[in-house]
Amino acid sequence: MPAPAAPGPAVAAAAPNELLRLIDKKMSLASDYKGVVRIREIRKDGTERAIEMNVYRRDSTQNFLMLITQPRNMAGGGYLRIGGNLWEYSASTGQWVRTTRRANIVGTIACEGDFDRPRLSEDYDAKADGEETVRGTVFRKLLLTAKEGAEVSFPLLRLWLDGDNNIVKRVGYAPSGRTLRTDVVRGYQRLKDPVSGESVLHYREVLELEEEEGTQIIVRYEDVQLAPLDANIFTKTWLEGRMR
Repeated sequence: MPAPAAPGPAVAAAAPNELLRLIDKKMSLASDYKGVVRIREIRKDGTERAIEMNVYRRDSTQNFLMLITQPRNMAGGGYLRIGGNLWEYSASTGQWVRTTRRANIVGTIACEGDFDRPRLSEDYDAKADGEETVRGTVFRKLLLTAKEGAEVSFPLLRLWLDGDNNIVKRVGYAPSGRTLRTDVVRGYQRLKDPVSGESVLHYREVLELEEEEGTQIIVRYEDVQLAPLDANIFTKTWLEGRMR
């Protein structure tokens, strides 16, 4: 885990659910978002796979689209959220299939929530879970339980927070308490939101580890642009037209 700064009094005293709200706020965007996600997947048997996607977000209206550009056999496909529905598109068949936020993205251990707007305070209730000291550094822990009716990848989620109230580690669990996935945040990038004028935080690199199969992926968030996007991007027609 990276070494954090010392917590300020307000952060140290914040209630667990208030911390979720603060985390969501510092990672939410008033501007439209475009970025490239590059994933390196390493399976237990040593086989590797490279995946690349363009991600488009409009947090103000909860619009979201992912366009797969690599590997070549999947290029042109992607994911689109319209209202409360998430759709997966296959460029090879031209078919749309309704999916969920829990489903794996491009057959990896990643899920839609890894790339979409932050919504911890909407989906979870939190309670204090003590502290953990790693190499002399103290991290605050929160245990999150999914709210009734929330569509989440992990019914239970444990967070490790540094002194700046940033997530440095998260572990997702099944309702039984069985570990499903462990994520280590290797770095953040700080961006200037041109609409709000505020500084916002965005992941730079995250290591995700799946417990049962032993698969791991390294997710890099690159080439981020905060600028207005054409509204037509968030349509089935736009995604279908990428391969024409």
